Amino acid sequence: MYSSEIFYFILFAVVIVSASFLPSSLLLLLDHLLVRVSMVVALLYFIHIGPTAGLFCFMAFAALYMERNRRKAGLAAKKLDEMEVPRHPQATVQQASLPQTTVPVASFDSADHFEVEYSPSNSSSTDEFEPVDSSINQKAVLSTVYRDGSPSASHQLYEELGLGHLDGVETVA
Repeated sequence: MYSSEIFYFILFAVVIVSASFLPSSLLLLLDHLLVRVSMVVALLYFIHIGPTAGLFCFMAFAALYMERNRRKAGLAAKKLDEMEVPRHPQATVQQASLPQTTVPVASFDSADHFEVEYSPSNSSSTDEFEPVDSSINQKAVLSTVYRDGSPSASHQLYEELGLGHLDGVETVA
């Protein structure tokens, strides 16, 4: 540290310590463009004076901005709390079990004599079960695919269609 930087060291140490005690209106001035430009110019000037003065100037500006951001976050949290809708207290078990009186509900209609009942009757269905035959597998080999019923019949079919034969090659069956 140069001997000329001792004064700036003390000045910026006081700014860093007193940043939390500055009024919010003064800290909110840091948002203006003119103040930001002047802070950059001041930072460049103190870097020109010496590296320690530039470093402490940067730390002082950082402390000021951190305090400004902390206060802005506090103001935003207060505004957010004011915007919340107040919650109504929940009903107790006794209150919840009472019938609702705020909404009018019409009584249920009784069924007319010509409407269908929703209970089984003798005329609606039968309870008899007809068992299925012992074998319901009615699948059979199609005669068009396998002419003689063996799997090699498909090879014969391909031969007849000209798909499975090469000239000069004899097929072994």
